[in-house]
Amino acid sequence: MENVKIVCPECSSVNSIKIVEGVSIACSQCEEYLDDPFPVEVTDASCKVHILENDIPILIDFYSTVCGPCMAMYDDYEDAALEFPLKVRFLKINADEHQKIAREYGVRALPTIIAFKKGEEVHRISRQLSRVELNLWAQSLI
Repeated sequence: MENVKIVCPECSSVNSIKIVEGVSIACSQCEEYLDDPFPVEVTDASCKVHILENDIPILIDFYSTVCGPCMAMYDDYEDAALEFPLKVRFLKINADEHQKIAREYGVRALPTIIAFKKGEEVHRISRQLSRVELNLWAQSLI
């Protein structure tokens, strides 16, 4: 099995690891677990690190706390993420607080979820998704 680059969900440092099913691996910098499946809240800077440095696919939810569909999707997004530790990294970014990255990726409606593989955008959807839709989408990225 070859090494893969995984960005730490806690400190955003890049780790080169061998993924072994059922074995948790700690970050070489902060010692937090790299397989934490919960969506990672990112900033303009940490978002780019996750997109460009992770070898696993990325789903980013651009949201606002005043957006009804965004908040309605919150639990479904979190539940979907729990199914894909070290297979797909789920990120969240508050588009009100981090407008630079939202503009850079042309986000014009919320919620917008963008999928990335190897640093490249591969698909986007601008609407509320159910847990089932998110699971199917994430599975298709693997």
